[in-house]
Amino acid sequence: MSSRALTLVLPPLTQLNTPYPSTAYLARFLADRGREVVQRDLGLELALRVYSRAGLTELFDALESEEDLPDPAWRMLALRQRYEAAVDPVVAFLQGRERGLAATLLNGAWLPLGPRAAAADLGSFGPNAREDAARHLATQWLVDLADLVTSTLDEGFALARYHPHLAAGQRDFGPLADRLERTTLVDRWLDALGDSLDTPIVGLSVPFPGNLYAALRLGRRLRARGVEVWMGGGFVNTELRNVEEPRLWACVDALTYDDGEGPLLALLEHAEGGPDRRHRTRTREGLHEAPFPDVGTTHIAHYGDLRLDGYLRLVDSTNPAHRLWSDGRWNKLTLAHGCYWKRCSFCDIQLDYISRYVPAPTRALVSAALELAERTGERGFHFVDEAAPPRAMRDFALELLERNAALAWWGNIRFERAFTPDLCRLLAQAGLVAVTGGLEVASDRLLTKMQKGVTIEQVARAAHAFTEAGVMVHAYLMYGFPTQTVQETVDAAEIVRQLFAAGVLRSAFWHRFVLTRHSGIFPDPAAFGVVLPEGAAEGDRFAENDVEHLDPEGADADRFDAPLVVALEAWKRGEGLDRPVHEWFGPGTPPTTEPPDRIALALAGESPALAGRLVWLGGEPLSTDEGLTLHGTAGPLTLRGPAEALDWIGSLCLAARPGEPPLAWNEVAPSAPRALARLLPALRSAGLVAV
Repeated sequence: MSSRALTLVLPPLTQLNTPYPSTAYLARFLADRGREVVQRDLGLELALRVYSRAGLTELFDALESEEDLPDPAWRMLALRQRYEAAVDPVVAFLQGRERGLAATLLNGAWLPLGPRAAAADLGSFGPNAREDAARHLATQWLVDLADLVTSTLDEGFALARYHPHLAAGQRDFGPLADRLERTTLVDRWLDALGDSLDTPIVGLSVPFPGNLYAALRLGRRLRARGVEVWMGGGFVNTELRNVEEPRLWACVDALTYDDGEGPLLALLEHAEGGPDRRHRTRTREGLHEAPFPDVGTTHIAHYGDLRLDGYLRLVDSTNPAHRLWSDGRWNKLTLAHGCYWKRCSFCDIQLDYISRYVPAPTRALVSAALELAERTGERGFHFVDEAAPPRAMRDFALELLERNAALAWWGNIRFERAFTPDLCRLLAQAGLVAVTGGLEVASDRLLTKMQKGVTIEQVARAAHAFTEAGVMVHAYLMYGFPTQTVQETVDAAEIVRQLFAAGVLRSAFWHRFVLTRHSGIFPDPAAFGVVLPEGAAEGDRFAENDVEHLDPEGADADRFDAPLVVALEAWKRGEGLDRPVHEWFGPGTPPTTEPPDRIALALAGESPALAGRLVWLGGEPLSTDEGLTLHGTAGPLTLRGPAEALDWIGSLCLAARPGEPPLAWNEVAPSAPRALARLLPALRSAGLVAV
């Protein structure tokens, strides 16, 4: 069998701005073992087929024979020639080419506007962000075209997902089976992409519900012409671990669980006539768990055949934190496999991707990151850790600073007390631009109950430290956690309001609690006040992760669905921060019991201790007639004092530079001159940190 016998495929649809990393991680693993694979992002390829002149011509031709169309569709059909003329330039502009088109897009005459594009808020970008405003308008223009497809030809199509409703929480395969028997124009395009796959084995990565339908359609068509089809990814890991649906095997030959590297290599060996060492793999015959050596963990991507210049720089939101997900292409990196905390009861802590913690070696990771940046031409990295460990972030930052390497990076964290102002300054100096982290319910009682391991005050102080260092902070929020009362929900919203009012959050998002089969709650629901209806604890024939549950002690979460979103959107814009929080939730809602200054008090009097490794973030100290000039992180600062003290400080700064042997405060304190006590605050503000 050829070394390029396998194609790894991302089925439609995930992000259009950057490759989802699953196939790229597997490709790196196989490349390190001398194997070559083909990679295809069929989500991007399908989108570029839809959003092309040829695609719109086919789309409008199909609509010409329709009689019952919604009003926006009639208007777009009437303007079809203008849409067909505009689509290729608009896509090129979003790919980073045709940058001069920004002015044309914003002049209001050339681009035909659908409902979303016409309502786009372009004024919020300001006069000096015209390209961003134009990309936002172009993105909404594409969304209008997606709405046209959804409302006329294919109800499951959207800009970044395809038929997610057929997979999310779906206990019955029937709706998927029925949809697979239909063929829309989008399906025909998808079928053509599947027909272009020309290796004897195809691996389909299904990270989200919005990838499953396309994966099954591709798989069924590929198997019909004799191609071996394997499927893995996040959705398979969580939803299909115990699948008993016989119709699934018409679409796939094997499912792989947990990290795909070992199962994939074992399947390849078996397909090549080697010994049957298949493990963490399910086929029509059942679950295979043969012994297999530990193959390690992949921490960095390899993009290979993927057409990186084809991805779209979408601006689907004016919120700067939300734009991280969709605007620009980010290389993917992992500091550590799994979660170092792995106790949060709502999380899938029973599964390997959370429970098995394996950190990456720092120097090798930085070397690989710099190599990838050189190869791709992109110096931005998204860490896809469940929660990036503070120590690993520190070491990564120190290594970058030691090598004088410039990268921009962001990722998910826990709001640990380890994220001191000093550490956050170090991370920002090394290129950290944003963090996302879980505040969850923002309730003392419930944070303890869910074993989150943080307090509200701790979250506030960590978020404040990042913000003061210039790092954007986004918080994940949760409501409807078991036993959460109306009062606790109102109080949680008040905490969030105070965090925005204090300026320590730039963005946040409310998630409604969902009980999953692999969470810490499921084995003992009674301990969390949860009641499972009869039969809910049993497995399903198809998807099984989401578990129906009753919460007799908790509030009706339905009443908070809309108000929490409305209030949060206002707070993100800096509006409504003086409005009593209970007023967002309608008559009869009790006022908050939280003190109005709880967050302000948590942030007052922060004085980080000088403990840990000393690092000087500034430039070369310069002795002048006026004293010692430090070119620090906030500009030049001249220290004046006894020559002995200034010489000592200059020597300390040189010894504490990244790349020098680690130096702790307790090592240098005994030799410190008496004048240091007076000069130390200025020295620290200039760029001396202890991490």
